[in-house]
Amino acid sequence: MLEILIFGLVVFAVICLWVLIEQRKSPKFLIWFIPLFLVLVTSTYLTYTSILGFPKEGIPSKGLYLKHHIDEPDWVYIWVLGKNNIPMGYKLVYTRAIHNSLIGVEGKANKGKFMVLGEDEEMVEEFDGEPGEKGYGGFTVGGDISFYEWDYSSAMPPKNITN
Repeated sequence: MLEILIFGLVVFAVICLWVLIEQRKSPKFLIWFIPLFLVLVTSTYLTYTSILGFPKEGIPSKGLYLKHHIDEPDWVYIWVLGKNNIPMGYKLVYTRAIHNSLIGVEGKANKGKFMVLGEDEEMVEEFDGEPGEKGYGGFTVGGDISFYEWDYSSAMPPKNITN
């Protein structure tokens, strides 16, 4: 599948270069063709990377924590369940604070707690401690991402049992 896509891109590039060579004396054609070609190539690259499933570089805004992977010298990969229950992958620059915080979040998630990303300031605990201390890990990741435990039993409406 990948080979077909690469072959198609090479054929497309050859055709575009041939058209550019043939129409080089027409300035009106060049004025609209070159920007259109650059936009098309850029959008193809962005679409291609999203099709492959590469994570976005950036900070997730909201969602339910699923998992993370730490590539210690460079990156932290985090998977979050976003809108319409679609999992999204994000890539963050590695820091020791992010590493320690995600260990705490993972510990809570492994105990069966729902760890939610959000900006609910009352629910966020900040703690930068050492392993073995009470509260180790915290819920704020680098000051940019805040996790909190979602108490689904109090957040859900009561069932109508009178039927």
